[in-house]
Amino acid sequence: MHNAGVQCDRGFPTAHVVMMLVLGLCVVSPSYAQLASAAAKTELAPMGKLRVAFPINALTAPKDASSGALEGLTADIGRELANRLSVPYEPVEFGSPGKFIEAAASDVWDIAVLSPDPARAKVADWSAPVVELDFIYLVPPQSTLVAPADIDRTGIKIGAVKGDAQELAVSRTVKHAEVVRFGNWSETMAALRDRKVDAVAGNRVTTPENAKELPGSRILDERFGRQVLVIFVPKGRTAALAYVDEFVNESIASGLMQKIVARSGRAGMNVAQP
Repeated sequence: MHNAGVQCDRGFPTAHVVMMLVLGLCVVSPSYAQLASAAAKTELAPMGKLRVAFPINALTAPKDASSGALEGLTADIGRELANRLSVPYEPVEFGSPGKFIEAAASDVWDIAVLSPDPARAKVADWSAPVVELDFIYLVPPQSTLVAPADIDRTGIKIGAVKGDAQELAVSRTVKHAEVVRFGNWSETMAALRDRKVDAVAGNRVTTPENAKELPGSRILDERFGRQVLVIFVPKGRTAALAYVDEFVNESIASGLMQKIVARSGRAGMNVAQP
């Protein structure tokens, strides 16, 4: 390589050599980028389309009231990634995050937007945090509970939706209280209304809407934990993981993720800090 450089320097003016080197880099660099992109595309869209998992919840996958289409944070991220990969975008609906885990090994999804958790690490790898929000408690009218420490006591029952990030988090957090799991939010709120549980585990974004179902209920000011959302890929897809990690970092730095979060209209949801 050194000899070739000397020979070139003798035959052409310095400016021409510099220009040729620059052009050479421009020609070589895209080939490497294409190889990396091809590997990521193969792992992210092995069926020729990006199958975006929607474990139905009001935080990341609300349904449009008029069309019934799945929208929100997951849809926007999925469409953006599909566009970058130049493949069709295909939403894949699951009944709940718990159902998503059950079906995760069936090769029916390529990405999802959920909270990381040891229980989910068995079936997926995930990117750096995309957005963050608070885990909080909702208590019924006339409740004397005012802080998370009041709730984590023997005899206290905490309602949570089985498989939701809140249920996974509170199950690891509390030491003395009992976690009572329900199939959906309607059942959970009914249990709070009927005083079958003393509090409900929720988050700062969607729980205010749930609270409207029970007038007089109250969200505790202090959070019991911090929730982050990440992009999941099926376990072992290293090129796909590297690609979505790069996407997360770039979209946060460029302001794209802030626009996506703002479009969701969710107060209390913030872009994750690098």
